[in-house]
Formats: sequence, C-alpha cells, structure tokens
Amino acid sequence: MRSANMQMGLSLALERINSRGVAGVPLRLMIVDGGDDPLRSAQLAEQLIVQECAAGLIVGLNDSATLAVMEVAERFQKPMLVIDAASPSITETQRQTVFRLAPATPMVASMPANWLASVGDFNGDGMLQAVLIVESSAAGDLFIEQSSEWFARNEIALEIHRVDAPMMDFSPEIARLLAMPTIPDAVFIVIGANGALALHQQLFDAGIRPDKGTLVVNHSRRALEPAVFGWSGSLGMGSIVARRGPWPSIATEMGRTIFERYRQSGMPTPEMSTFLAHDALLLWVDAMQRATSLRGADLVRALETSDIELAAGRYVFPYHTEQPPDGADIPQYAWHQWMTPPLLYLMYTEPGQDSTNLSVIWPEQYSTAELPRWR
Repeated sequence: MRSANMQMGLSLALERINSRGVAGVPLRLMIVDGGDDPLRSAQLAEQLIVQECAAGLIVGLNDSATLAVMEVAERFQKPMLVIDAASPSITETQRQTVFRLAPATPMVASMPANWLASVGDFNGDGMLQAVLIVESSAAGDLFIEQSSEWFARNEIALEIHRVDAPMMDFSPEIARLLAMPTIPDAVFIVIGANGALALHQQLFDAGIRPDKGTLVVNHSRRALEPAVFGWSGSLGMGSIVARRGPWPSIATEMGRTIFERYRQSGMPTPEMSTFLAHDALLLWVDAMQRATSLRGADLVRALETSDIELAAGRYVFPYHTEQPPDGADIPQYAWHQWMTPPLLYLMYTEPGQDSTNLSVIWPEQYSTAELPRWR
C-alpha cells in the first residue's frame, strides 16, 4: 500500500464495517508497505498469507509489484483486489485469483477520443478534429503514446502540440491555434497544473472557446478546485474538466459520506484511490458473507457474482469463468475487471459555479446533463 489516500479509504471502510462487525466479529485489517518493489511486495504478500492467515489481499501497488504479488496469490489460491495498477497484462492472463477495480490503461487512454466521438462535429464544419496540447515531459510522452491511437480508431483528425514546462505565457501556442486552416472541435490541455489554468484562460481570452466553435477540455486536477473558474461574466462557462473518480453531483449515498468526511477534515478532494480502497474492503466483506467458505475457490466464485453499490458506484465483474472475454469484441483485459469506473467529463455551466455542482456530460451511464450547443 503506497498512498495516504488509499489508507484513508481503508480506514473509513473499516470504521463502517466494525460499527457492526462481520457476523458480530470485528474485522482485522493489516496494512504493509512493499514500496513498489516487486521482490519485497511478493515477500510481504506471502508473509500475510502464511503467517497471518489472510483470506485475501487488497493490492495498491504499481504494475511490476502487482504482477509479483499475483504470482504469490495464484500459488496460494488467495483472491486479490487490485486498486491501483493499470497495465492490461494484469488481467489479460485471466488468473483465477485476480480482480481489478482500478481502470485499465486503455479505459483511461480512450477517454478523450471516445468522448469527442460521442459529441460529433461540434462546430458543424464537416470535419471532426482535435488538438492535444501536451507538455514536453515523460508524462506527456506517455499520454500521447497511450491516447493517440484512439483518435485514429474514431476517425478524428488529430494535431499534437508540445509545450515546454514550466510556462505561463502561451502566446506562441495561441497564435499557432488561430493560424490553423480549420477550427478544431476540441482542444485538450494536458500540462502542469498552473500552466494548464493559465492556458485555459488565454484560450478563452483569444476566442478559442465553445461559443466560437471549440470545446476546451482541461485534464488538470486544479481545474476542479473551488473558485478556479470563478471568473466574471460568462468567461469560463462551457469549460470541461476530466475527473477520474466519483464527483459529488453523482455520488452514491456512501460516496457522499466520504466527500463530507474530507470536507469536514479540511482535506483536498478524495481521489479515485480513496474510493477504490474503501470499496475493496467492503467488497471483501460482501464476498465473505456470501461465500460457502473462506477457501480461495469459494471466495473467487462469490467475487465473480458481486453486484453491490458502494462509494464509487455499482460493482459487477461481467467477464469471468462462466463468460470469459472473447478477445475480439471484448478485450482480454476485461477478465475480472470492473468495467464501469467513473471516468468523467464535467462541465461548468454558470459564472462562478461551485465545482462540486458541476454537471457530468460523459459517459452516458453517469451523465446528468447534455452538452449545450452554442452555434
């Protein structure tokens, strides 16, 4: 376990569970830190299983450490719930013991293109076109590598613009956008927090905004902080922000409790990892209560038939022993994968709007409003 957000989620879930106990008995939770080191993580997993008699594992590690723990879990036939690692390979191998709540890389990487494809030709010029403005960094390289193919799959013309970080004056980039022969339907901002907000403001000031035919989509978490878009007049209206994880406007009753606890404590908005860690523990309790025994095979069967609403949404694992993914229409990574995590696009619709009240415009499963048409 490597995140304070994850530990907070587990603590809140344990508090909820032990207010009643499991069959009247308090649940015991052990948290160990493998530091994302594969060898150390595998050793700790075996220690938890052999010495502490753990019925199963919740794994909040990076890809390589998670893969190492997988081998241990499979050897001892102890189910594990993955709440952080995103590599498709983790579930593509279809190990019986591995379940993943965290979205796989393709699910996140496809967000921009799949959303824009659902919007269609926003400015009505007969061409569907996007611009990615990405910082020149390893993180920027990874975003381009993972997301570009999805624009091609959706037949969306794509331009990639690189900018250096840190940077606050985007005049050259603005000039480049204004010189394009066609107006892009959407501009995606994928740069550092302060620069992302400055660029967003400068785009709107230059007339690159929804009422002029271009949607501006910000992938910075800071764009959801209170008052960031509390600009005067209508400036900022129509701004779109990406969010990984639930948002108050669509949260379940349990999810709203987590948002409220964070607010009361004066902490930043809870991240996806908070919700997934919280829900993983509750999923375990639900499976243990429904399983015929605490044997690994019986717990696997119980997890495969999960259907329960928790803090981040409703959990089901549609592809499993009885219905494995076919690898064609359904990708192999869908094995034991939660397929509907809240990967959202939110929109500001009022001047000075409180970000917690933002409408969800995508995906359809979570949407609370349609995208307005300015033209």
